[in-house]
Amino acid sequence: MRVVRIDACGLPVTGSGSMVIVSKGFVQVQNEPQYEDGEEFFERTADGTVCVNQKDDPVLKRFQTTIDFCEVNTTMFAFIASARELTASAAGVTGFGFAFAEGSPSNRYSLEIWQKVAGSGACDASGAQRYVYNAWPNLGASKIGSYTIENGRSTFQVVSESQAGSTTATTGWLNGPGSGTSWLPTGETLGVGEHWLWNVTTTAPPTAACNPTTLT
Repeated sequence: MRVVRIDACGLPVTGSGSMVIVSKGFVQVQNEPQYEDGEEFFERTADGTVCVNQKDDPVLKRFQTTIDFCEVNTTMFAFIASARELTASAAGVTGFGFAFAEGSPSNRYSLEIWQKVAGSGACDASGAQRYVYNAWPNLGASKIGSYTIENGRSTFQVVSESQAGSTTATTGWLNGPGSGTSWLPTGETLGVGEHWLWNVTTTAPPTAACNPTTLT
């Protein structure tokens, strides 16, 4: 997965204060569509005959993503969940904790995930590995899931809600993470009002790293 800090308008933050983190330390990402059901109109005449039977189409409002982490990158987790990262050094370790305070989450981020295609369709005609590429350009309103301390594995969970990605010319999400790169496979762009993108591509994922990098 790749997580990139974006601002309140959905624009990737560059330079000072920016953040790009690539990690393999997650178990799964669930993507659940949130719909508003269409209004239903039903009426009978005085003798019980159906007079009106109409239902409006549902409206897709947003997606809810649930990320389960098995390996916690404290910088990434603290940012996604709008927590304060603990950066004081202790025994040679820096930035290995976080603290939560009351209030509303304010941080926003984009999320990209690559999955290797397997089986007979694993490679294209030239022999290049193919990947299923998922992208949510604008996630936020993040809530943390329950956390259990026991004689067993411990996992962290974050639940976020999507907004439409930014299509602002030259600085929008569709133009890529900084100079010389692209968010989407060549030739693809982000349309107005779009929340989630799914594609099969030969564009390989970036290499996982422990430390965040700066977006230029």
